[in-house]
Amino acid sequence: MLETKKPREQSGRDSFSRYRAQVRSAAMASLSILEGEDIDRVYCDLHDDFVVRKNNTSGYSYVFYQVKTMGKQNHNWTLNELFGLKSTLKDQSKQSTDKIKDSFIGKLLLHTVVFDQYCNSVVFQTNIHNANDVENLLKDIEGGEFQNKFSEVLISRFNGCFSDEIATELSSNEIKERLSKVKFETDIQYLKNGDDNFEPLARDKIYKFSEVDLEHAESKEILMKLLELVERKSSGVISELTSDSIEKFAGISIDDLLSILSISKDAYDNLLKGGDSKAIKSASIIQRTLTAAGAGTEEVEYCSRCKTNWDLWVRKNRHVILEFELQSITSQIKQLLNDSTQGGNSINLAKLNKPIKKLVRELTAEEQIHDLNAELLLGGFFAELVKGKS
Repeated sequence: MLETKKPREQSGRDSFSRYRAQVRSAAMASLSILEGEDIDRVYCDLHDDFVVRKNNTSGYSYVFYQVKTMGKQNHNWTLNELFGLKSTLKDQSKQSTDKIKDSFIGKLLLHTVVFDQYCNSVVFQTNIHNANDVENLLKDIEGGEFQNKFSEVLISRFNGCFSDEIATELSSNEIKERLSKVKFETDIQYLKNGDDNFEPLARDKIYKFSEVDLEHAESKEILMKLLELVERKSSGVISELTSDSIEKFAGISIDDLLSILSISKDAYDNLLKGGDSKAIKSASIIQRTLTAAGAGTEEVEYCSRCKTNWDLWVRKNRHVILEFELQSITSQIKQLLNDSTQGGNSINLAKLNKPIKKLVRELTAEEQIHDLNAELLLGGFFAELVKGKS
């Protein structure tokens, strides 16, 4: 749907490298995709500084972000700077419709009209705070009161601001609904000057959403790659707006993030399809453990499939097989894991061949094999590995 409307302008795509705050903010928003919930895309410098796409049972909706920073940390945004409203005017009828339309918030409100029900919200994000009269206006709107004199001005001028985009004038309630989509995120730490704030916050966000724990040097490399990705997705004018061109030139998806985190997409997909709620973490643990011993992508994907098959086997049989037997099998797999990792954290798949086959023979002799085989037990091995590192 983004491709069906022409952006207000794209000049920022040619000069985006100057706006490090916008890059950092879009990068942080992109990490939310790792959470695996409703956010599935971030579009860079398209229609606004960036756009977050939400995908749920109701379909797609968009959150439009405008990022503005101020060098003076003690400055507070004023009504005039944000809304184009003069706070000292006694006669509110003299407020300028054009200035409201051309203001930061006016440009954000345009999305509530152009994208209508597909606009989830519009967000003004900044590194400083708002003045008191701005806070009072926002409180009035958020509370659904609309009694503030500036709220009344915004309602009365709304149709005039967007007369070119509105076919039929909106009712007061329809305008209030759109005004209620305005959100503010102030005093954002990673938008402040210097690099000290961004790296630890981004690293924490990676861990929060994926539980992938990164070493300091590793996190720095990954975050640099993420910022480079955002800059790349924010550069150059998209000459022909199509769904494919937007995805290619402006969109960031889970595939991009997995690539940056050096996690196999196929391994992740296998684990996700198998019902692993922490598929990113599981794939990361399996991949890092195997690659430390020189394993390639095929081995990683194979072991991930084995883990998925083991998880499915456990879910299918946990109410069929006696609890004692299931615990006994798991205990023997844990012992195999302990024996295999005594020399370090890496796992050599070739060296697991004999111990796995030996375990098959022992379970067969004990009449505990059921329908297990070497591949399922290998999957159980990696399932216990992931649990141990969780």
